[in-house]
Amino acid sequence: MDIFCIRAVSLGDLEKVLISHDGSGPGSGWFLDKIVIKHKNGEEAQEVVFPCNRWLDEYQDDGKTERELTANKDGSSMKTLLKGKSCFPTIVFYTIVFAV
Repeated sequence: MDIFCIRAVSLGDLEKVLISHDGSGPGSGWFLDKIVIKHKNGEEAQEVVFPCNRWLDEYQDDGKTERELTANKDGSSMKTLLKGKSCFPTIVFYTIVFAV
């Protein structure tokens, strides 16, 4: 599992993500289970799950190294309240989890 934390302006409600790689180097393909994006803005936090369950590999599956993923609407997107307040009320913190 790979985790990336990004500090950015709010992107609003996320519905789709596009993920890809350039396929350079030997063994560059990889299997992507899902992408989980968690973000908090002030006291509110949200988690959005983008299932994939496919290879990003020119020699596996359908040979694609780019996928457009749609948010899971089956209860995987949820809002919860956080305790405490953010020091940066206009900045959103995104945590992106790649389950490989």
